[in-house]
Amino acid sequence: MRYTVLTNPREPNLSVFEEDFDEVAARFSDIVRNKSWAPLPGGVIDTYVPSSAEYSPMTLQANDFRGYRVDSGSYLAAEKSLIGAALSAVEGRGLDTDDYTLCPSVTFGLFIILLALRRKGIRTIVAELPAYFASIEQATALDFQTFLWPTISSEHYIMSPDDMRFVREHIRGPIVLLVTQPRYGMGFLRSKEYFESLRLELREGDVLIVDEAADQTVPARLGSADHAGDVQLLRVRGLTKGLGLNSARIAAIFHSAEWRESFGELVDYAGGTLDSASVRVMTALSAVPKKYASLLRAAQAYVSTQKAILSGLLHGLPISLSPVESGYIGTAHVRLECRTDEFAVARERFLQICVDEKMPVVLGSSMYFPYDKHTEIFRINYFSTPENIEFSGTVIGKVLSRFIEQSPG
Repeated sequence: MRYTVLTNPREPNLSVFEEDFDEVAARFSDIVRNKSWAPLPGGVIDTYVPSSAEYSPMTLQANDFRGYRVDSGSYLAAEKSLIGAALSAVEGRGLDTDDYTLCPSVTFGLFIILLALRRKGIRTIVAELPAYFASIEQATALDFQTFLWPTISSEHYIMSPDDMRFVREHIRGPIVLLVTQPRYGMGFLRSKEYFESLRLELREGDVLIVDEAADQTVPARLGSADHAGDVQLLRVRGLTKGLGLNSARIAAIFHSAEWRESFGELVDYAGGTLDSASVRVMTALSAVPKKYASLLRAAQAYVSTQKAILSGLLHGLPISLSPVESGYIGTAHVRLECRTDEFAVARERFLQICVDEKMPVVLGSSMYFPYDKHTEIFRINYFSTPENIEFSGTVIGKVLSRFIEQSPG
Protein backbone atom coordinates (compact mmCIF):
# COMPACT_ATOMS: atom_id res chain seq x y z
CA MET A 1 0.00 0.00 0.00
CA ARG A 2 1.20 3.53 -0.78
CA TYR A 3 0.42 4.73 2.73
CA THR A 4 0.11 3.28 6.22
CA VAL A 5 -3.09 3.64 8.23
CA LEU A 6 -2.08 3.96 11.85
CA THR A 7 -4.10 2.15 14.51
CA ASN A 8 -6.04 4.40 16.84
CA PRO A 9 -5.76 2.58 20.18
CA ARG A 10 -9.15 3.88 21.33
CA GLU A 11 -10.92 2.47 18.23
CA PRO A 12 -8.64 -0.15 16.64
CA ASN A 13 -11.31 -1.56 14.27
CA LEU A 14 -11.88 1.59 12.22
CA SER A 15 -11.74 1.02 8.46
CA VAL A 16 -10.24 3.42 5.93
CA PHE A 17 -11.33 2.52 2.40
CA GLU A 18 -9.37 3.38 -0.73
CA GLU A 19 -10.66 6.58 -2.30
CA ASP A 20 -13.49 5.42 -4.60
CA PHE A 21 -14.95 8.57 -6.17
CA ASP A 22 -14.65 7.29 -9.75
CA GLU A 23 -16.08 3.88 -8.87
CA VAL A 24 -19.14 5.39 -7.18
CA ALA A 25 -19.56 8.10 -9.84
CA ALA A 26 -19.70 5.41 -12.52
CA ARG A 27 -23.01 4.23 -11.06
CA PHE A 28 -24.53 7.63 -11.74
CA SER A 29 -22.78 8.25 -15.08
CA ASP A 30 -25.94 7.90 -17.20
CA ILE A 31 -27.90 10.20 -14.89
CA VAL A 32 -25.16 12.83 -14.93
CA ARG A 33 -24.49 12.54 -18.66
CA ASN A 34 -28.18 12.95 -19.49
CA LYS A 35 -28.62 15.63 -16.81
CA SER A 36 -31.54 13.61 -15.51
CA TRP A 37 -30.81 13.83 -11.81
CA ALA A 38 -33.56 14.86 -9.41
CA PRO A 39 -31.46 16.62 -6.74
CA LEU A 40 -27.67 16.85 -6.58
CA PRO A 41 -26.82 17.15 -2.88
CA GLY A 42 -23.07 16.67 -3.41
CA GLY A 43 -22.86 19.47 -5.97
CA VAL A 44 -19.92 18.15 -7.98
CA ILE A 45 -20.79 20.05 -11.16
CA ASP A 46 -21.24 23.72 -10.23
CA THR A 47 -21.59 25.90 -7.16
CA TYR A 48 -24.05 28.68 -6.46
CA VAL A 49 -22.59 32.10 -5.60
CA PRO A 50 -24.31 33.72 -2.59
CA SER A 51 -24.82 37.50 -2.79
CA SER A 52 -23.98 37.42 -6.50
CA ALA A 53 -25.92 40.63 -7.08
CA GLU A 54 -23.43 42.48 -4.86
CA TYR A 55 -20.50 41.88 -7.22
CA SER A 56 -19.51 44.74 -9.52
CA PRO A 57 -19.54 43.99 -13.27
CA MET A 58 -16.07 43.34 -14.70
CA THR A 59 -14.89 43.51 -18.28
CA LEU A 60 -11.62 42.07 -19.56
CA GLN A 61 -10.00 42.96 -22.87
CA ALA A 62 -7.61 40.79 -24.89
CA ASN A 63 -4.61 42.79 -23.67
CA ASP A 64 -5.53 41.99 -20.09
CA PHE A 65 -4.28 38.45 -20.77
CA ARG A 66 -0.93 39.31 -22.34
CA GLY A 67 1.29 38.87 -19.27
CA TYR A 68 2.27 36.10 -16.89
CA ARG A 69 1.38 36.50 -13.24
CA VAL A 70 3.71 34.65 -10.86
CA ASP A 71 4.28 35.62 -7.22
CA SER A 72 8.05 35.35 -7.48
CA GLY A 73 10.35 38.03 -6.10
CA SER A 74 8.59 41.41 -6.26
CA TYR A 75 6.88 40.75 -9.58
CA LEU A 76 3.36 41.05 -8.13
CA ALA A 77 4.19 43.90 -5.75
CA ALA A 78 1.41 46.21 -6.99
CA GLU A 79 -1.26 43.48 -6.91
CA LYS A 80 -0.09 42.19 -3.54
CA SER A 81 -0.34 45.64 -1.99
CA LEU A 82 -4.06 45.59 -2.82
CA ILE A 83 -4.71 41.95 -2.01
CA GLY A 84 -2.66 42.20 1.18
CA ALA A 85 -5.01 44.89 2.54
CA ALA A 86 -7.99 42.54 2.14
CA LEU A 87 -6.09 39.60 3.61
CA SER A 88 -5.01 41.76 6.57
CA ALA A 89 -8.70 42.42 7.26
CA VAL A 90 -9.42 38.69 7.19
CA GLU A 91 -6.32 37.70 9.17
CA GLY A 92 -6.85 40.34 11.83
CA ARG A 93 -3.22 41.48 11.52
CA GLY A 94 -1.11 43.64 9.28
CA LEU A 95 0.54 41.58 6.55
CA ASP A 96 3.86 42.24 4.87
CA THR A 97 4.30 40.96 1.31
CA ASP A 98 6.86 38.45 2.64
CA ASP A 99 4.27 36.91 4.98
CA TYR A 100 2.41 35.12 2.19
CA THR A 101 2.80 33.73 -1.32
CA LEU A 102 0.03 33.70 -3.92
CA CYS A 103 -0.57 30.57 -5.99
CA PRO A 104 -3.33 29.18 -8.25
CA SER A 105 -5.12 26.99 -5.69
CA VAL A 106 -4.93 25.39 -2.26
CA THR A 107 -4.07 22.07 -3.92
CA PHE A 108 -1.13 23.70 -5.70
CA GLY A 109 -0.10 25.48 -2.51
CA LEU A 110 0.03 22.18 -0.62
CA PHE A 111 2.05 20.71 -3.47
CA ILE A 112 4.79 23.33 -3.35
CA ILE A 113 4.86 23.15 0.45
CA LEU A 114 5.73 19.47 0.10
CA LEU A 115 8.40 20.33 -2.46
CA ALA A 116 9.87 22.90 -0.06
CA LEU A 117 9.88 20.38 2.78
CA ARG A 118 11.65 17.82 0.62
CA ARG A 119 14.38 20.43 0.09
CA LYS A 120 14.74 20.59 3.86
CA GLY A 121 15.04 16.81 4.09
CA ILE A 122 11.63 16.16 5.65
CA ARG A 123 10.14 13.05 4.07
CA THR A 124 7.45 11.88 6.53
CA ILE A 125 3.88 13.16 6.68
CA VAL A 126 0.97 12.34 8.98
CA ALA A 127 -2.52 13.30 7.76
CA GLU A 128 -5.46 13.60 10.12
CA LEU A 129 -8.45 11.79 8.60
CA PRO A 130 -10.79 12.70 6.98
CA ALA A 131 -8.54 14.54 4.53
CA TYR A 132 -8.65 15.86 0.99
CA PHE A 133 -7.71 13.03 -1.37
CA ALA A 134 -5.25 15.11 -3.43
CA SER A 135 -3.09 15.87 -0.39
CA ILE A 136 -2.55 12.16 0.20
CA GLU A 137 -1.96 11.53 -3.50
CA GLN A 138 0.61 14.33 -3.62
CA ALA A 139 2.48 13.00 -0.60
CA THR A 140 2.69 9.47 -1.96
CA ALA A 141 3.61 10.69 -5.48
CA LEU A 142 6.49 12.69 -3.98
CA ASP A 143 7.63 9.58 -2.13
CA PHE A 144 6.86 10.83 1.36
CA GLN A 145 6.50 8.16 3.98
CA THR A 146 2.77 8.74 4.45
CA PHE A 147 0.79 7.87 7.57
CA LEU A 148 -2.96 8.37 8.03
CA TRP A 149 -4.45 8.92 11.47
CA PRO A 150 -8.07 7.68 11.70
CA THR A 151 -10.18 9.87 13.97
CA ILE A 152 -13.31 8.66 15.78
CA SER A 153 -16.86 9.75 14.96
CA SER A 154 -17.94 9.86 18.62
CA GLU A 155 -15.03 12.25 19.23
CA HIS A 156 -16.17 14.48 16.34
CA TYR A 157 -13.33 13.31 14.05
CA ILE A 158 -10.70 15.32 15.92
CA MET A 159 -7.09 14.38 16.49
CA SER A 160 -6.26 15.14 20.11
CA PRO A 161 -2.93 16.28 21.54
CA ASP A 162 -2.71 12.83 23.19
CA ASP A 163 -3.08 11.26 19.74
CA MET A 164 -0.25 13.45 18.49
CA ARG A 165 1.89 12.39 21.43
CA PHE A 166 1.17 8.73 20.62
CA VAL A 167 2.06 9.24 16.94
CA ARG A 168 5.22 11.17 17.75
CA GLU A 169 6.44 8.39 20.06
CA HIS A 170 6.16 5.84 17.24
CA ILE A 171 7.66 7.78 14.31
CA ARG A 172 11.30 8.77 14.21
CA GLY A 173 12.76 11.87 12.60
CA PRO A 174 11.09 15.15 11.60
CA ILE A 175 7.47 14.97 10.45
CA VAL A 176 4.82 17.07 8.78
CA LEU A 177 1.36 17.06 10.36
CA LEU A 178 -1.45 17.93 7.93
CA VAL A 179 -4.82 19.01 9.36
CA THR A 180 -7.82 20.97 8.06
CA GLN A 181 -9.68 24.12 9.11
CA PRO A 182 -12.66 24.06 8.93
CA ARG A 183 -12.67 20.33 9.62
CA TYR A 184 -12.74 18.67 6.20
CA GLY A 185 -16.10 17.14 5.40
CA MET A 186 -17.52 18.39 8.70
CA GLY A 187 -17.21 22.17 8.47
CA PHE A 188 -16.62 23.03 12.12
CA LEU A 189 -13.83 25.28 13.38
CA ARG A 190 -11.12 24.67 15.92
CA SER A 191 -9.58 27.32 18.13
CA LYS A 192 -6.12 28.81 17.95
CA GLU A 193 -5.48 27.25 21.36
CA TYR A 194 -6.31 23.79 20.00
CA PHE A 195 -3.75 24.11 17.22
CA GLU A 196 -1.16 25.39 19.66
CA SER A 197 -1.76 22.30 21.80
CA LEU A 198 -0.96 20.14 18.75
CA ARG A 199 2.21 22.13 18.08
CA LEU A 200 3.34 21.54 21.66
CA GLU A 201 3.29 17.78 21.02
CA LEU A 202 5.45 18.16 17.90
CA ARG A 203 9.23 18.42 18.10
CA GLU A 204 11.71 21.00 16.96
CA GLY A 205 12.04 20.79 13.19
CA ASP A 206 8.52 19.41 12.68
CA VAL A 207 6.00 21.36 10.58
CA LEU A 208 2.26 21.89 11.02
CA ILE A 209 0.31 22.43 7.79
CA VAL A 210 -3.28 23.70 8.00
CA ASP A 211 -5.44 23.35 4.88
CA GLU A 212 -7.97 26.21 4.96
CA ALA A 213 -9.34 25.63 1.45
CA ALA A 214 -12.85 27.05 1.87
CA ASP A 215 -12.65 28.88 5.19
CA GLN A 216 -14.91 31.94 5.37
CA THR A 217 -14.03 32.96 8.92
CA VAL A 218 -13.32 36.62 9.62
CA PRO A 219 -11.04 37.04 11.45
CA ALA A 220 -9.28 33.75 10.70
CA ARG A 221 -8.79 31.66 13.84
CA LEU A 222 -5.07 31.28 13.12
CA GLY A 223 -4.51 34.73 11.68
CA SER A 224 -2.76 35.96 14.82
CA ALA A 225 -0.76 32.76 15.43
CA ASP A 226 3.03 32.91 15.36
CA HIS A 227 3.99 31.15 12.12
CA ALA A 228 7.70 30.94 13.03
CA GLY A 229 9.30 29.00 15.86
CA ASP A 230 10.66 25.54 16.54
CA VAL A 231 7.54 24.05 14.91
CA GLN A 232 6.77 26.09 11.78
CA LEU A 233 3.13 26.81 10.90
CA LEU A 234 2.18 26.85 7.20
CA ARG A 235 -1.40 27.64 6.18
CA VAL A 236 -3.03 27.58 2.74
CA ARG A 237 -6.29 29.48 2.29
CA GLY A 238 -8.44 29.72 -0.81
CA LEU A 239 -9.18 33.38 -1.47
CA THR A 240 -12.27 32.91 -3.64
CA LYS A 241 -13.41 29.34 -2.96
CA GLY A 242 -15.24 30.32 0.24
CA LEU A 243 -17.29 32.74 -1.86
CA GLY A 244 -18.32 30.10 -4.40
CA LEU A 245 -16.11 31.61 -7.13
CA ASN A 246 -14.47 28.30 -7.95
CA SER A 247 -13.15 29.26 -11.38
CA ALA A 248 -11.29 32.26 -9.95
CA ARG A 249 -8.15 30.29 -9.14
CA ILE A 250 -6.17 32.02 -6.42
CA ALA A 251 -4.96 31.03 -2.96
CA ALA A 252 -2.42 32.22 -0.40
CA ILE A 253 0.21 30.34 1.55
CA PHE A 254 0.72 32.07 4.91
CA HIS A 255 4.20 31.54 6.31
CA SER A 256 6.97 33.21 8.27
CA ALA A 257 9.19 35.54 6.24
CA GLU A 258 12.03 33.00 6.10
CA TRP A 259 9.99 30.85 3.66
CA ARG A 260 9.27 33.62 1.17
CA GLU A 261 12.32 33.16 -1.06
CA SER A 262 11.84 29.39 -1.27
CA PHE A 263 8.14 29.61 -2.11
CA GLY A 264 8.77 32.41 -4.59
CA GLU A 265 11.19 30.15 -6.45
CA LEU A 266 8.93 27.12 -6.32
CA VAL A 267 5.78 28.79 -7.67
CA ASP A 268 7.93 29.82 -10.63
CA TYR A 269 9.67 26.46 -11.17
CA ALA A 270 6.51 24.40 -10.63
CA GLY A 271 4.37 26.44 -13.03
CA GLY A 272 2.34 28.32 -10.45
CA THR A 273 1.11 30.92 -12.92
CA LEU A 274 -1.93 32.93 -11.85
CA ASP A 275 -4.34 33.60 -14.69
CA SER A 276 -5.02 37.28 -15.33
CA ALA A 277 -8.78 36.97 -14.84
CA SER A 278 -8.35 35.48 -11.36
CA VAL A 279 -5.92 38.21 -10.36
CA ARG A 280 -8.36 40.83 -11.63
CA VAL A 281 -11.20 39.26 -9.67
CA MET A 282 -9.16 39.24 -6.46
CA THR A 283 -7.83 42.77 -6.84
CA ALA A 284 -11.37 43.99 -7.51
CA LEU A 285 -12.60 42.20 -4.37
CA SER A 286 -9.70 43.71 -2.43
CA ALA A 287 -10.38 47.29 -3.48
CA VAL A 288 -12.63 47.65 -0.43
CA PRO A 289 -11.21 45.26 2.20
CA LYS A 290 -14.31 45.48 4.40
CA LYS A 291 -16.47 44.50 1.42
CA TYR A 292 -14.40 41.35 0.84
CA ALA A 293 -14.79 40.43 4.51
CA SER A 294 -18.54 41.11 4.37
CA LEU A 295 -18.94 38.85 1.31
CA LEU A 296 -17.23 36.03 3.21
CA ARG A 297 -19.60 36.55 6.14
CA ALA A 298 -22.59 36.61 3.77
CA ALA A 299 -21.48 33.31 2.22
CA GLN A 300 -21.16 31.83 5.71
CA ALA A 301 -24.67 33.03 6.59
CA TYR A 302 -26.07 31.55 3.35
CA VAL A 303 -24.64 28.13 4.23
CA SER A 304 -26.15 28.37 7.72
CA THR A 305 -29.58 29.06 6.24
CA GLN A 306 -29.27 26.21 3.73
CA LYS A 307 -28.28 23.78 6.47
CA ALA A 308 -31.21 24.88 8.65
CA ILE A 309 -33.61 24.19 5.78
CA LEU A 310 -32.17 20.73 5.13
CA SER A 311 -32.11 19.90 8.85
CA GLY A 312 -35.80 20.76 9.14
CA LEU A 313 -36.71 18.55 6.19
CA LEU A 314 -34.77 15.59 7.64
CA HIS A 315 -36.04 15.96 11.21
CA GLY A 316 -36.94 12.63 12.76
CA LEU A 317 -35.13 10.54 10.16
CA PRO A 318 -32.13 8.29 10.98
CA ILE A 319 -29.64 10.79 9.62
CA SER A 320 -27.45 13.54 11.08
CA LEU A 321 -25.71 16.47 9.43
CA SER A 322 -22.22 17.70 10.21
CA PRO A 323 -22.01 21.12 11.94
CA VAL A 324 -20.72 23.35 9.06
CA GLU A 325 -19.71 26.56 10.83
CA SER A 326 -17.52 27.61 7.89
CA GLY A 327 -16.96 26.50 4.32
CA TYR A 328 -19.69 25.02 2.17
CA ILE A 329 -19.02 21.27 2.21
CA GLY A 330 -20.65 19.18 4.90
CA THR A 331 -21.65 15.56 5.24
CA ALA A 332 -24.75 13.54 6.04
CA HIS A 333 -24.31 10.47 8.27
CA VAL A 334 -26.81 7.63 7.86
CA ARG A 335 -27.04 4.89 10.47
CA LEU A 336 -27.37 1.66 8.47
CA GLU A 337 -28.25 -0.57 11.45
CA CYS A 338 -26.27 -3.50 10.10
CA ARG A 339 -23.59 -5.81 11.42
CA THR A 340 -20.05 -4.94 10.38
CA ASP A 341 -19.88 -8.03 8.17
CA GLU A 342 -23.03 -6.83 6.34
CA PHE A 343 -21.74 -3.31 5.68
CA ALA A 344 -20.70 -3.89 2.05
CA VAL A 345 -24.15 -5.29 1.21
CA ALA A 346 -25.91 -2.43 2.99
CA ARG A 347 -23.76 0.12 1.14
CA GLU A 348 -24.64 -1.51 -2.22
CA ARG A 349 -28.35 -1.35 -1.37
CA PHE A 350 -28.06 2.31 -0.32
CA LEU A 351 -26.28 3.25 -3.56
CA GLN A 352 -28.80 1.40 -5.72
CA ILE A 353 -31.70 3.24 -4.09
CA CYS A 354 -29.89 6.54 -4.76
CA VAL A 355 -29.57 5.49 -8.42
CA ASP A 356 -33.27 4.59 -8.56
CA GLU A 357 -34.24 7.95 -7.08
CA LYS A 358 -31.82 9.74 -9.45
CA MET A 359 -29.83 11.30 -6.62
CA PRO A 360 -26.07 11.11 -7.35
CA VAL A 361 -24.01 11.07 -4.15
CA VAL A 362 -20.33 11.36 -3.20
CA LEU A 363 -19.52 8.89 -0.45
CA GLY A 364 -17.35 9.63 2.57
CA SER A 365 -14.73 7.14 1.45
CA SER A 366 -13.69 9.68 -1.22
CA MET A 367 -12.84 12.02 1.67
CA TYR A 368 -10.97 9.32 3.61
CA PHE A 369 -13.51 9.20 6.43
CA PRO A 370 -12.72 6.44 8.93
CA TYR A 371 -15.68 4.04 9.02
CA ASP A 372 -17.17 2.08 11.91
CA LYS A 373 -19.03 -0.06 9.31
CA HIS A 374 -22.40 0.88 10.78
CA THR A 375 -22.73 4.33 9.20
CA GLU A 376 -22.68 5.55 5.61
CA ILE A 377 -21.51 9.08 4.88
CA PHE A 378 -22.20 11.26 1.86
CA ARG A 379 -21.33 14.81 0.89
CA ILE A 380 -23.61 17.86 1.03
CA ASN A 381 -22.69 20.98 -0.95
CA TYR A 382 -24.56 23.92 0.57
CA PHE A 383 -23.46 26.26 -2.23
CA SER A 384 -26.42 25.14 -4.30
CA THR A 385 -29.77 26.75 -4.99
CA PRO A 386 -32.41 26.73 -2.24
CA GLU A 387 -34.58 24.67 -4.58
CA ASN A 388 -31.92 21.96 -4.86
CA ILE A 389 -31.45 21.82 -1.09
CA GLU A 390 -35.21 21.58 -0.52
CA PHE A 391 -35.64 18.86 -3.11
CA SER A 392 -32.57 17.05 -1.73
CA GLY A 393 -34.30 16.90 1.65
CA THR A 394 -37.41 15.41 0.08
CA VAL A 395 -35.52 12.77 -1.96
CA ILE A 396 -33.14 11.87 0.88
CA GLY A 397 -36.27 11.15 2.93
CA LYS A 398 -37.52 8.80 0.18
CA VAL A 399 -34.12 7.07 -0.01
CA LEU A 400 -34.04 6.47 3.74
CA SER A 401 -37.63 5.22 3.82
CA ARG A 402 -36.93 2.73 1.03
CA PHE A 403 -33.69 1.65 2.70
CA ILE A 404 -35.46 0.95 5.98
CA GLU A 405 -38.27 -0.96 4.18
CA GLN A 406 -35.74 -3.16 2.37
CA SER A 407 -33.57 -3.85 5.43
CA PRO A 408 -33.59 -7.49 6.56
CA GLY A 409 -35.79 -8.16 9.57
